[in-house]
Amino acid sequence: MAGESYSYDPDREVEELYAAITGRPAFSYDPGRDPLYRSHVDRAVQNGRLAMRDTQGQAAALTGGYGSSYAQSVGQQRYDEYLRSLSEALPDYYNMAWQRYSAEGDALRDAYDRSWARREDAYRRERDALEDERYEAGQRAQAEKLAYTQRQESYNRLYKLIASTGYTPTDAELAAAGLSRAQAEALAYEFRRTNGLLEPAPAAGGGSGGSGGSRKRTKTKTKSKSTGTSGSAGASASAGSLNALTAGALTGLSRYPGPGGR
Repeated sequence: MAGESYSYDPDREVEELYAAITGRPAFSYDPGRDPLYRSHVDRAVQNGRLAMRDTQGQAAALTGGYGSSYAQSVGQQRYDEYLRSLSEALPDYYNMAWQRYSAEGDALRDAYDRSWARREDAYRRERDALEDERYEAGQRAQAEKLAYTQRQESYNRLYKLIASTGYTPTDAELAAAGLSRAQAEALAYEFRRTNGLLEPAPAAGGGSGGSGGSRKRTKTKTKSKSTGTSGSAGASASAGSLNALTAGALTGLSRYPGPGGR
């Protein structure tokens, strides 16, 4: 139908050709249904009749122009000769019909072989494409696995380096290892704390000296003690806050299983 798009189906084509070959009827010949032989018969009959009339006319001329049994007899003989030529030609038309039948069978088998080859070629291309896709998927998986392994190694190496030396990494090193700056600083702080490398807190301001008597000195000492206590409390609060922040970063780091971890 016009406007319909044909979708090539190699399996269907092979099946249709196979059905045409196996379902083909056996050879048989019917002269009455052979158009070539029927055309030959028509020509033979027509020529036979013309020959019969000519022969009868010639015979009548020999007898003075009158019809006779002799003229009819020789005319009929001439006509029969043309009819006998039909039976003589029949084997030739039989052979031609057999050759046509054989040629049609050969053409069907050739078409079947070509269709089978096209189907095998289509399947081979499909298999090749599938193999290529699987290969590329395997390459991607291998590359991802390698990248994860390298990232995990970078993470472990940098983690150990910072935790054991207090090393300050670059942004590129942090990115390669999957560590944040806060986590790296927390590790470095913990290293300095456990190894006594933290800078001491600034000393509290002392009281003013002078010779104002025992009562004045006592008051000054009291004030100095009060001021010292306040300074120590401030330093303790500051250290506590820093320790709290560090503990939080380390807690987050302890939960961090490495790059790409789940």
